[in-house]
Amino acid sequence: MKIRILNISFLFIALSIFSSGCSDWTEEKSINDTDLNSTIKTDEYYAALRAWKNTPNLPQVFVWFDNWTGTSPTGENSLRGLPDSVTIASNWGGHPKFELSADRKADMEYVQRVKGTKVVVTLFSAKVGDDMPWDDIYNIGNSSDETLVRPAIRKYAEAIYDAVVASGYDGYDWDYEPQGGGESSAYLWKNKVQRTIFVEELGYWFGLGSQRTDRDGRKPAKPGLLFLVDGEIGIRGRMDKDWESQYIDYFVLQAYGGMSNSRMAGVIVDMSEHIAAGRITATEVVRRTIITENFESYANTGGGFLNMSRYIYKAQYEGEEIDQQIGGCGLYRSGFDYIPKGKGDYDGSPEYYFLRQGITNIYRTFYERQNPAPESEQP
Repeated sequence: MKIRILNISFLFIALSIFSSGCSDWTEEKSINDTDLNSTIKTDEYYAALRAWKNTPNLPQVFVWFDNWTGTSPTGENSLRGLPDSVTIASNWGGHPKFELSADRKADMEYVQRVKGTKVVVTLFSAKVGDDMPWDDIYNIGNSSDETLVRPAIRKYAEAIYDAVVASGYDGYDWDYEPQGGGESSAYLWKNKVQRTIFVEELGYWFGLGSQRTDRDGRKPAKPGLLFLVDGEIGIRGRMDKDWESQYIDYFVLQAYGGMSNSRMAGVIVDMSEHIAAGRITATEVVRRTIITENFESYANTGGGFLNMSRYIYKAQYEGEEIDQQIGGCGLYRSGFDYIPKGKGDYDGSPEYYFLRQGITNIYRTFYERQNPAPESEQP
């Protein structure tokens, strides 16, 4: 009984954290005029928030963030204005990815240090050398000759790592869309040899395999950097089954318009060789999958986001019974949800009307599954 009381108490604390909106962060004031060493909420609140974000197997709330200036603490333009319970925010958009302004850098450092939010960078990386200073070694075209390809991709992956670390990010998100986007020259998406080597080389710098001691001359990697792949996973171009994809932290599905069991099953199929080899279970694949909605198109209605935030995958796979909550939910272009458009209030505040409902859904589901009611209390 005492254990259950403690769990309920922690649930109350967690609910208080993730139901907190962004009403405290709506004042139009440049962060250059704000003491970033001070906090609006208490130090104890933020310490609890940071500790909570390290809860084992906690589902993630992920956003692709654009229109980022960092000059005012509003949800449209600043990471500080995102709901506190967002766990991963990705720098996506037309602004610089690595030459960050002083305002953007201060904004990012604040949410990392105070809120415990992970900030990653999304790159298309459709060709070797994209977004990095040019080096002649990158000029490999559509070659599948590993003696030519591997040195170029190895240098490119390390260059991405160096840029991520120098800029202060917490990881890298590869936007992989071999069929849905890109020109025919998007060789790093379309050439199977190149993309297989790219995922392998990234795995030495990011994700669950980055601390391998057998590095074949590679320098040590900073621990804890996230490795995400988004786009055509379990669908269309798909991940190749021989990728070193067991080292990827999260598979981020562009499940725009709604999520289906067949889409989740597709991710498991992509990972089937790793599952068969015992490197990962099908349940763990679900736990590493984040599903997202497109608010460039669905901000007014919420699209399928609220259903995504409640999604649980139940199925059988090769004798394994799967009953697993999704690993996370999120939004593409979350800023479109910041300004209310006649949707009213959620929990007393109009900002991030759908995002905050999704946050409540996913964490309520998580804690209810962690702390099921006794049979005597069930309906």
